[in-house]
Amino acid sequence: MSNLKLIAKQLRELGFNKNETKVYLELTQLGEATATNIAKRASLPRTTVISILQKLEKENYLSLQQYKGKRVFWIESPQMLKNTLLSRLKIADELNSLLLDLYRVEADFPHGKIYDTKSGIKSFIEKTIFELEKKSEILTIESPNAGNYHKILSEDFYFSMLRMKREKGIITKTLVPTGAIKSIHPKKIREQAIILRELPVEVDFHASFWIIKDMLVLFSGKYPFIVAIKHRIIAASMKSIYNYLWNISRGN
Repeated sequence: MSNLKLIAKQLRELGFNKNETKVYLELTQLGEATATNIAKRASLPRTTVISILQKLEKENYLSLQQYKGKRVFWIESPQMLKNTLLSRLKIADELNSLLLDLYRVEADFPHGKIYDTKSGIKSFIEKTIFELEKKSEILTIESPNAGNYHKILSEDFYFSMLRMKREKGIITKTLVPTGAIKSIHPKKIREQAIILRELPVEVDFHASFWIIKDMLVLFSGKYPFIVAIKHRIIAASMKSIYNYLWNISRGN
């Protein structure tokens, strides 16, 4: 395949149609030209070429100059192809983040997110607590000895989140494995409104699990990740199981 054919094929893959590809390639080789000259070389009607040139100009692939009373089109550096696509990719990333909050929001469809960096996990925790209404309730199952929080969060960040929960009057109900309460530092209990119960000895649990309004969260510090699933019915169903475990667990 010749270079021109290969370039044309790749331009088509980037979204250029057949005529746009012809016009772009002719002007790329000429460097600068009038619409009439480009139309002749591309074997296209002048009106079609003008329309294409105007479109490519808006997309910053070329520029229009007035030269000796003539409208002359100048090709921009091929780097503009990359720059334009990178700009579109950035916009697409921003839209993806914004649209996820609207995606099937009224269709009662599960919505999930994964965070697998320390900064992403910290941002998720901070944002989640910040957006909770005052006097909200958080249900959790924790394994203090697993050290999930200490592997991700600094002491300062951890206690600042506890203070935020306390200031907002957020109540936390936490289930822990049998014998685990004595391993929790008293300061962590004093810093928040928390009710602790120990699970039956038969229930072995090594992860962190949260129910926050209509969202389920699975958290691990060993291989850092948070999986957040938002769905009203799923959250309500898991809350029912949680309440059962709560009722058969032993208070502190």
